[in-house]
Amino acid sequence: MKKFLLAATFFILPALLFAEQERKTFGFQFALGTGYTFYGDSGLKSNMNKMMNRGYGRLILYTDAGITLKLTEELYFLTGIQIMGDSAWKGNHYSNHLSPAFFGGIQFYPGIANLSFSLAYALGFRRDWDVLPNDCRYVPAAKWGNGFRLAAEYDFKKGGGIVPCVGACYLFMPTGYENYDNTLAIYFRLAFR
Repeated sequence: MKKFLLAATFFILPALLFAEQERKTFGFQFALGTGYTFYGDSGLKSNMNKMMNRGYGRLILYTDAGITLKLTEELYFLTGIQIMGDSAWKGNHYSNHLSPAFFGGIQFYPGIANLSFSLAYALGFRRDWDVLPNDCRYVPAAKWGNGFRLAAEYDFKKGGGIVPCVGACYLFMPTGYENYDNTLAIYFRLAFR
């Protein structure tokens, strides 16, 4: 009897969680993933290249969280924050970079299965923490900048409820001193809508 109840739970619970529902007016979502930042500062690019050539460890994590507001069945307003963390280390030397960006814009479902696209205004900066080898240069602190964010996502379920998604985004962010960071990320998202 216990095996039957356990098996029934494994088959029924996902059906209840992912059953098609109508999408609510407000939704919440968060994502986890990875990516890569093409740094605009030549000194930072040089430092990272030297570290990677010397076998430094590297970890790049992406996360975002946001809310959506239903305008029509195909059009949604979205706002949130995304954070890209890039860390390289070896021994006592490290180079850590955190790039938060606040964004707000629209998400559109053009009617191609559950595919959506979004365009958003973004406001962000990059914060650096470094203890570098002697042959690496100091990089000036990045300034706040106004940029934009493009994203494409595929929802594995139509409508509302708990919706798993996969996606990719591109963030263009000026960081001062005539430099621009270009961030690409891929992620898995859970949306509660």
